[in-house]
Amino acid sequence: MAGRIFGLLLLAAVSIAPVAAADEATPMAGFILGRPCAEAGRVGECPLKWADAMVFRSMQGKIYDIDLAASGIKQERLDEAYGLEVELYGKVSVAGRESRVAIAQLNIVKPPGSREFFKG
Repeated sequence: MAGRIFGLLLLAAVSIAPVAAADEATPMAGFILGRPCAEAGRVGECPLKWADAMVFRSMQGKIYDIDLAASGIKQERLDEAYGLEVELYGKVSVAGRESRVAIAQLNIVKPPGSREFFKG
């Protein structure tokens, strides 16, 4: 009887472990763009008038709506990153055909005005 209870507890612990791992923030790389630019693949040439619905477009081309209410960042930080390459940590949720990301941390890869120096 004790072996059976131990086996059930072990099975329950193993089945819960993947759920806990899926709830962690995932590192992702891509761009913060307006939806029309992201869908057209226009990285680096997105006019500001198309920034109304900002989305995250991964390097693989997957588009995620940004769940700002569940994110740990503010709208101003998204405005700073608009049109730029970013690295973020976020939790992805899928509802039907739409994917959303709640951003925990957002880092701009090459901020505007940064210089690169090299000897050649």
